[in-house]
Amino acid sequence: MDEKLYGKTFLIGKEPVNERLIIALVGGKSGAIGAPHSVPKSVSRYKAAERIAHAKLSIDQSGNMRLENMKAENVTFVNGAEIVSKIVTPTSLIELGKDKFKVEVPSLIKFAEQLVAGVEVPATPQPQPGQGPGQGPTTGKPVKEFNIEHLEGVWHEYHDGIKKLREKSKRTNMIRTLCGIFTMCAMPCIFFLGPYGYALTAIGVIGNIYSFVGLKNDNTAEEQERLTETFQFRYICPNPDCSKFLGNMSYKLMKRQHGMKCPYCKCKFVE
Repeated sequence: MDEKLYGKTFLIGKEPVNERLIIALVGGKSGAIGAPHSVPKSVSRYKAAERIAHAKLSIDQSGNMRLENMKAENVTFVNGAEIVSKIVTPTSLIELGKDKFKVEVPSLIKFAEQLVAGVEVPATPQPQPGQGPGQGPTTGKPVKEFNIEHLEGVWHEYHDGIKKLREKSKRTNMIRTLCGIFTMCAMPCIFFLGPYGYALTAIGVIGNIYSFVGLKNDNTAEEQERLTETFQFRYICPNPDCSKFLGNMSYKLMKRQHGMKCPYCKCKFVE
């Protein structure tokens, strides 16, 4: 790392119009990285006038780098863990937003060095030979299309299963609570109601036994884990070259959030 970066602070966010990644030197220049619309909506915008963005990278006088999440509604990850503020190194994995948009630290440092040196950084990558409408940003190959209709069924199957497990657990807890009330009221019931009190007490005892057996045989946790594993295995990008888990974003929200594109490989989704 160039010592000229020591003591400098950089803001990292999304370009308001073209939706590229912006790196801005506080009190200095800024530049955009990537192709237009390459940064997902979950990454907060860079606002120059207010000096706010998604995250802030501060470099102290010893060259140590600290990444900070700038707003509570933002989400920033370092090495897979959500952070508010954390020391990062060139080997750290930085991901911005719920879509986990990846930012490579070495590329970030190199770009920051160009900003500090006053080098004019191209706003967008240079087009590759053969690139044109409907082609990939760097390869010149047609953008792949994949049908995602089946993902709606996968989404509903998982969440309907989770809902049934919760309802089952709620019924079991309700029975256990009522039986406890019957048992606690046993003596007063016997004193005031005579034979009817014994009947209520018996109901409470039977209910407690039923609850104990049900609790012993309860496999709710295992069933929920199975459902989650199946969901994570099936709710993935249909592109065989990607196949990444699309997260816990609903099917409808996923379509609206990403504009029918995979947040990872950028292939086109169709129905």
